[in-house]
Amino acid sequence: DQYLYCLSEQDGALIWKVETGGYVHSTPAVIDQDAIIAGCDGFFRRVSINDGRVQAKIDLQAYVAASPAIRDNRAYVGTFENQVLCVDMEKAKILWRYENPIRNFAFYSSAAVNERLVIIGGRDKLLHALNRETGQKAWTFATKSRIDSSPVIAGDRVVFGSKSGVIYMLSLD
Repeated sequence: DQYLYCLSEQDGALIWKVETGGYVHSTPAVIDQDAIIAGCDGFFRRVSINDGRVQAKIDLQAYVAASPAIRDNRAYVGTFENQVLCVDMEKAKILWRYENPIRNFAFYSSAAVNERLVIIGGRDKLLHALNRETGQKAWTFATKSRIDSSPVIAGDRVVFGSKSGVIYMLSLD
């Protein structure tokens, strides 16, 4: 219904709600006392958990259905415009954009992040590993169908599933 809600954990009563300009498919991430959402209206929002005030609103210029992955006050998210974005949440600005130069498909998968890589599945049937600082491609891994599932980093490996029903486990190297 185009709202982000905050409910009481005791009784489920509405504490506050924030209207957006489109559906909110993503699960909010939390930084300090703020909820972070991306939505179908093309904006990233940093919303105070205490009172529902919008602390920052960043124009991503793209529809987003995935949940943001957060590390070191940066948010990483794929868009339906064939891009993966890194957003500095303190400065409220986009630091880098990655775009597959050959295959133009949406990113529906939520990213996984470690100290050096952003891992995200694409509807281009590729798992993308990007340098966390620069957004440059480290490697890709091809599957036979799109990857809408969200990868999970476990130690030095990443686990993800493809639309064909195959589960993969790869070395991060």
